[in-house]
Amino acid sequence: MSTQTLTFPATPMMRALAACVRSRVPVLIWGEPGQGKTAVIESHAAAWQMHCETVVGSIREATDFLGLPIEDDGRVVYAPPAWAPRLAEAETGPLFLDELTTSAPSVQKAMLRVLQERVVGEQPLGENVAIVAAANPPETAVDGWDLPAPIANRLVHLDWKFDAATWLDGLVTGFGTLDAPSMADLLGEADSQARTVAAQTVARFLAHRRDLIAPPVPSDPTEAGKAWASPRSWHNAAVVLAELDPRDQDASALVLTGTVGAQAAKEFMAWRATQDLVDPAEVIADPRSVDWSGERPDRLFVLVQSVAALAVSDDTTGTWTGAIRALTLCAEAGKPDVALASMRTLLAKRPSGVRIPARTRDAFADLFTHAARWTDKEAA
Repeated sequence: MSTQTLTFPATPMMRALAACVRSRVPVLIWGEPGQGKTAVIESHAAAWQMHCETVVGSIREATDFLGLPIEDDGRVVYAPPAWAPRLAEAETGPLFLDELTTSAPSVQKAMLRVLQERVVGEQPLGENVAIVAAANPPETAVDGWDLPAPIANRLVHLDWKFDAATWLDGLVTGFGTLDAPSMADLLGEADSQARTVAAQTVARFLAHRRDLIAPPVPSDPTEAGKAWASPRSWHNAAVVLAELDPRDQDASALVLTGTVGAQAAKEFMAWRATQDLVDPAEVIADPRSVDWSGERPDRLFVLVQSVAALAVSDDTTGTWTGAIRALTLCAEAGKPDVALASMRTLLAKRPSGVRIPARTRDAFADLFTHAARWTDKEAA
């Protein structure tokens, strides 16, 4: 009798989870007990060719994350538990923190450094280690606690969607026959320019809705333990969105809701649907494609920031030169103040041996007047 191999469906929730893992933004999966969260996450980690270490917080002590103090050659050092060196040696994640809300408050506090710095005791885990957590809602968890606001705000909160059809298939054929899709199958190939575009989009929205950047922290402990808007969570949203296809509305909505909350996510998604976004790479290739004199200053400000960020990250002479031309046209259109900060960024990263065009020096005359290190000999 042949065994049929089945594949887990690429649901919006799994695409959102994959985007968090690939971007290395910590993510928390909320779900009721007994629905297979741990098994699915571990199987997907294997499909993504990642070493997974599962740490159950409810049976751990704070020292399992802070390190156990021991004497070493006359010094006190903090020795990490065995799972941390294994994960660091593998150089990839995820670290799976299970039963987060049943972890004692002292343990949750100790986890804060792991979430923020990826360090356990004296052991750095490395930048390529992703952090995935799972939790039951406090009302159904055994001795559950609400998450402290500082921890909650560092996480992307995703609600677990139990797939009954896949579970029934696994029950009949054996759960070992279920294959998990690869990261590329879920998200496509990584795009180095997507982060700039995503950051540009979020910044343009927040330029209009500054009240949503840093609203008051929710006063209700339950609400503070979930997703809410802050500068940190908006940054996390932009980083994770960069891993998703912009057309993937369902997964994008989950990421936004899980970082900045339902209301802010709804407003952002509605706004994004009406926008005609400008690709900074296209602006660098053809700076005259932008109406520098007729475009709104707030849109131009975000655009020139994105152009400068892309030029710095690309780190090639051609991209840097194209960015300089774009910012020069912005200044010549009567808006040098809009491009001034981005011009400083570009000048600080000027490729060796590249001269600054004379028209750029003229367009930003005040900047060059006060910058003695650029001399007249550098003018092209």
